[in-house]
Amino acid sequence: MLFIIGIIIIIVMIYNLGWKEIVNDIKNVGWWIIPIVLSRLLMYPLNTLSWRKVTFFGEGEEQKVSFLRMFRLTISGYAINYITPVMALGGEPYRIMAMKKDIGTKRATSSVLTYAMMHILSHFVFWIIGFLLVFVYFLSTDLELNPFREIVLICGGVFILISIIAIAFIIRVYKHGVIIRFISLLKRIPFVKNIINRKLTEEKLLSVQETDKQFTDLFNNHRKSFYVSLFYETLSRIMSCVEIMLVMWAVVGINSVSFIGAIIINTLTSLIANIVFIFPMQVGIREGGLSAALAFIGPYGKLGVFVGMILRISELLWIIIGMGMIKIKRFNRN
Repeated sequence: MLFIIGIIIIIVMIYNLGWKEIVNDIKNVGWWIIPIVLSRLLMYPLNTLSWRKVTFFGEGEEQKVSFLRMFRLTISGYAINYITPVMALGGEPYRIMAMKKDIGTKRATSSVLTYAMMHILSHFVFWIIGFLLVFVYFLSTDLELNPFREIVLICGGVFILISIIAIAFIIRVYKHGVIIRFISLLKRIPFVKNIINRKLTEEKLLSVQETDKQFTDLFNNHRKSFYVSLFYETLSRIMSCVEIMLVMWAVVGINSVSFIGAIIINTLTSLIANIVFIFPMQVGIREGGLSAALAFIGPYGKLGVFVGMILRISELLWIIIGMGMIKIKRFNRN
């Protein structure tokens, strides 16, 4: 079903982007399209390492599921997330269904949930790094302080504070669990409370408590694995900026944007894209964010739509690869 839905959405995406536009844009960037697409191979292995670190933190446990299998599930899971209309969470249930064959439903649920929280946590860490670089970049260059840049700098300071608060909250969740607390929150809603009390039997409650305990075990008893996983996931976000840098090199010229500049662009763009999260692939939102980010670092604001188009082509190709990995049965074995 996921494969069929994915194919339909891919066809819709190609239709909306325009097949001729896609071909023309690929021709315009020429051979650069190859390193642009392959640049995600710097990111996905780090995502996989991060996921493995929060899944297997006992001695010899990593042998239960091969790295290659989790690498494939990482790519296909993100492919599903890209096409999920609301909050981009469709890949998580898919990963749980795939992993429960190897490590059981409870462990698979806690593994995917823990990694999903790590993915969110790394985003706030990345924003802190990114906005600090925004300040350093502005102070170290002769950029004029216009109203637009002033707003960006003020927002940067605000979001650094928000990110610090969010990190503290997420770490608290890691300490005390999330599933039971979420159920308790839902029980405060009158009509939902009755459904939960009817469906959540004592046996199921014990199962949920055990899953929650596995979730908290990482931070409370295996803190080294926690920080190593966070490092891998944050590094993955940083390495994802290589794609933007290569696109700018293809469009404007080599060394037109530095790696630091690409991190700044990604910081500002991802911030806007995550604020407006209900649109599939953030259609139109990403282009606006790119235009604003490119205008901040230099005279590239008008290139936002074209740069966004190239990034979408790269993303579309990885969606096709990821959806193909769902269908190929041998990819579902160790």
